[in-house]
Amino acid sequence: MNLNSVNAVLILIAFLVPGFIASSLLATTFRRRSRSASELTLQYLTLSCINYGLWSWLIAIMLYGRWIERHPVLAIGVVFLIIFVSPLILGLSVSHVTPSGRVARLLSAVGFKVHRFIPTAWDYTFEHEEPAWVIVRLKDGSIVYGFWGTESFAGDERGERDLFVEAVFKPANSGHWQPIPDTGGILIKANEIATIEFRRIESD
Repeated sequence: MNLNSVNAVLILIAFLVPGFIASSLLATTFRRRSRSASELTLQYLTLSCINYGLWSWLIAIMLYGRWIERHPVLAIGVVFLIIFVSPLILGLSVSHVTPSGRVARLLSAVGFKVHRFIPTAWDYTFEHEEPAWVIVRLKDGSIVYGFWGTESFAGDERGERDLFVEAVFKPANSGHWQPIPDTGGILIKANEIATIEFRRIESD
């Protein structure tokens, strides 16, 4: 590997890694539609630039103060902070603040009309993933009765929106559901699902 290759790798790390870290943390809070490689690259670059913008004052001090020559260990520590730690904090902060509505209220206060972006009804339905009883009707006419809880899961990629329902039940004559003995849940393939009905869990 020659010097030009090393420089290219370092530039790639510097401008993509911070954005990748921040984007990965944001993805744990916000459901987003699948993006192409070029769109993801642009997203990473944008987030990286925002990250560097926040630290532009410190970067200027480092460059004009010649920290690399005078304080190499400190300079390496600051670079690590900016590239790896800062986007981690940025992603966590936005993920924590945005669901509370503070960002939306702030933008509204300065004249922006805020629209909440949710790609599909599927994403909206499973965004909060609150416990509920579910009735899944399949295309072949059969019905699955189950409990949707913290161990259940809904895929979020188009074409791969399978469901894992953590416990399976069966209707009883009393009108209540009874758990199937030794139920370990059920995996339902996306192409088999016709409708999904949710029923609230009534508190005693």
